[in-house]
Amino acid sequence: MKEWGASLLFKCQSFNMNKNLGILLLVFPLTIFAQQSEVFKINSLPSQGLLLNKDWKFQLGDHPDFAKPDFDDASWQPINPTLDIFDLPQLPKTGEIFWLRLRLEVDSSLNQQMLMTLQQSGASEVFMNGKLIQKLGIVSTNITEIKAYNPYQRIFAFPIQKGDSQVLALRYTFQPAMRYATHFAASNVAFTITLYSPENWYKYNTFKQFATNLDVAVGSIYAVLCILYLAFYLFFSKRKTSLYFAIYSFLYSLPYFISGFALNLDIANNYWSSNIFIIMGIVASSFLLLSVYRLFQSSIGIFYWLILLLGVTSIAFAIFFYKWGWTVYGIGYNLLVSFEILRIAIKGILKNKKGAYIIATGGFIFFFFWFLFVFGGKLFGTAYGPYFYAIATLSIPLSVAIFLGYDFAQTNLSLQHKLVENETLFIEKQQILATQKDTLERQVEARTFELKASQSQLIQSEKMASLGELTAGIAHEIQNPLNFVNNFSEVNKELLTEMKEEINKGNLDDAKAIANDVIDNEEKIIHHGKRADAIVKGMLQHSRSSSGKKEPTDINALADEYLRLAYHGLRAKDKSFNATMKTDFDDTIGNINIIPQDIGRVILNLITNAFYAVNEKTLSAVATPTAVKYEPTVSISTKKVQGKVEIKVTDNGNGIPQKLLDKIFQPFFTTKPTGQGTGLGLSLS
Repeated sequence: MKEWGASLLFKCQSFNMNKNLGILLLVFPLTIFAQQSEVFKINSLPSQGLLLNKDWKFQLGDHPDFAKPDFDDASWQPINPTLDIFDLPQLPKTGEIFWLRLRLEVDSSLNQQMLMTLQQSGASEVFMNGKLIQKLGIVSTNITEIKAYNPYQRIFAFPIQKGDSQVLALRYTFQPAMRYATHFAASNVAFTITLYSPENWYKYNTFKQFATNLDVAVGSIYAVLCILYLAFYLFFSKRKTSLYFAIYSFLYSLPYFISGFALNLDIANNYWSSNIFIIMGIVASSFLLLSVYRLFQSSIGIFYWLILLLGVTSIAFAIFFYKWGWTVYGIGYNLLVSFEILRIAIKGILKNKKGAYIIATGGFIFFFFWFLFVFGGKLFGTAYGPYFYAIATLSIPLSVAIFLGYDFAQTNLSLQHKLVENETLFIEKQQILATQKDTLERQVEARTFELKASQSQLIQSEKMASLGELTAGIAHEIQNPLNFVNNFSEVNKELLTEMKEEINKGNLDDAKAIANDVIDNEEKIIHHGKRADAIVKGMLQHSRSSSGKKEPTDINALADEYLRLAYHGLRAKDKSFNATMKTDFDDTIGNINIIPQDIGRVILNLITNAFYAVNEKTLSAVATPTAVKYEPTVSISTKKVQGKVEIKVTDNGNGIPQKLLDKIFQPFFTTKPTGQGTGLGLSLS
């Protein structure tokens, strides 16, 4: 019975319980040792080591004589320090010093060297027969100097004499104001000492190393899954399940890799690091659940939030009631997460979801090996615990990973089928298009020829339309020189009649004076005739197709002429219209090589639009009696800028709405009423 109890504690301690069920040791408190004796007799060293867990005595207080072997401790209180410190209420937690003593007797047949391992939740000084053999942490009467320390996985020599009754004494204290937790070592025990022979220590350490290597192997599997599904997400970002599973795998791999480092932390930091692992496990499991929900297109229900609430509860318990936090998390939370995943998978099977049986199988494997992990020690021995735990832990994540791969393969297969179908349809359409290609090409050639002809006609029509805009202005402009010609012609006729009469009278001097007046009038007639001729030629240039030949042209004169022609054209249509015309010409420009009729049409279109805009605003201002007095103004300016000439037409009309700016150069687009504009002026310009 004694050996089995020591074996159970050894196996539970040796298995690294830093995941999911770290509090399991508390389920098996070693209360099976009912017999107590005055001397702990060591007759043999079992292969699993011998735990010194009975015949201890406890005394509160501090005195150097407590370490001496001949000190009378008959009045001291019996105690089992290997129990959970929370199950030992007589132990002070305020930094007070107390002593533990154990009388030992080693059988003389044990002639080999002994080794020991020590695990504790406080600070201690270990004495053998009054001699200090180990100092573990700092024991001090000044509570601010006390420092708890747990020498996890360290081995010490056990100096004992065979056959004699000896005393093992511990001067012990707990670090005050600290939540005691040695979860990554030997649970919340006050103190344990286990004895080994060198051969048994080698076996024990080999088993420890195996458990550590198994942790590294499991953590590596999670790390590989993280990298794999992170790559899936980077290449296929629409698959959020890959991201969720990558986050889950990353968070769950960390405790396996960090556990070795956490074992070497002092007890205070060890407590917080273990609670951080609980938080990481809860966050990781929530992402695993989200991944499964998304895979099966299942909505997040109240059960999900209840599971998270249980996780938060386990965190609170871990902070304030450490062992209960790990119990709720390790047993309750993880089992509920696995049950929920199994439930969703079974629901998917009932809905004929392809591949749902994969995750369901992983769920059944989890519960089977979890049962073996918890209850299989009596049937198979605790040595198989790490195997059962590793298989249970990996069953659902690996099944989800296999399902994701299966789902990805099915998706690709479906896409391949669609690609084949689309390729077949594409080939058929290509054949149909090939038969229609020649016909379409012939039709396109015919339509192209027709469009080119229509385009030429359309451009000429626009030119004629702009010519119509000029007609009234040209008529007004040409009327002035014609009036001069007619008037001077009539005057010359009268003067010639008078000159004839003066000649008949013999008044040659008067006749010569009249002849000079006739000559002056003829020069004026010639001047105004040439002016009328220039106006007619300009009109003809505007109406006929451009030759494309550039000519030296006074751009200022061209702009001024079209400004006046456009204005008089509008005045001829509407006698009530008036507008102020402003010019600002750069005299340094001189003549430039342009196609005058083309540039003239551009200027005319811009100026005509400007006059139309101010006229519209004038009419709206007249219709609104309360409107501010408005003076319509159109300006044209020229400027030489870095070897180029800038012509700018400005008006103070209503402007162009923002939504129409992108359309003003589109053919046939016009804001004018029907019949008043072709919509081609700016597009041709």
